[in-house]
Amino acid sequence: MQNYTSTGVVKVPNALTPDGKRNQLGFSGFFVPTYGGKGSGSMFSTFPALDNPRLTLTAYHGDLGVDSGLPQSVYQLEKKNLKQYKQDGRAVAQMMQPGETMKLPGGDGSIKFVGVKQWATFQVSHQPGNGLALIGAIAVLLGLAGSLFIQRRRVWVRAVRGADGVTVVELAGLGRSESARLPEELADLAEALGPDAPQAAEAAAAPDPDAPQTAQTAADPDSAPSAASKNPTPTGPENAAKPTDSADDPADPSEGARA
Repeated sequence: MQNYTSTGVVKVPNALTPDGKRNQLGFSGFFVPTYGGKGSGSMFSTFPALDNPRLTLTAYHGDLGVDSGLPQSVYQLEKKNLKQYKQDGRAVAQMMQPGETMKLPGGDGSIKFVGVKQWATFQVSHQPGNGLALIGAIAVLLGLAGSLFIQRRRVWVRAVRGADGVTVVELAGLGRSESARLPEELADLAEALGPDAPQAAEAAAAPDPDAPQTAQTAADPDSAPSAASKNPTPTGPENAAKPTDSADDPADPSEGARA
């Protein structure tokens, strides 16, 4: 259970001494909502409600350091240039109830514990990026799991046309780790690509016996005129062979001897 004890300070930078000299004051306090007595040299609270509030103050005077230009906490006293008030050789400190007043030695002033007001602090925050951050974290974990449990492969395909006009397709694979299934996977890939591969064209198409014949093949060889009938050799003495213009021209055996 929280007892809501708290500490704090009071800074009075414009305080003056009775003779008008500047004398900055500082007070450090310790507050308990329900005072239960002194224990182990320190006050403690027995309940968080304001059943028996007490405030213990310790007074200081000197230079608070607020004029140095350096930032400082409003919840702490810079005691480097401060001196604690003393009276009869003892440090000035007082435990006060609401309505009591603490007087400083030498007439330097006084401070009164007026009372306690309850208050509450609420903090409302909205962080729309939390969902995206969660999705990103899940995606990173899934990717990491995939890289650990899914084996990656690299596959090369090369198509080379041979001298006979047939294209040969070669497949090769590489795994990130040694795996005995790599040849089987390449075989499955080749089998899957087989139906989509184009078929090799035949070098020469065979003639179709059922195709109609052309006019040249359909004609009767006996009815075709011979070369002799197309170009008949003339007969008679007037058509006898004549000597050629050149005596050096040998006779053509296919044409017969020339006279």
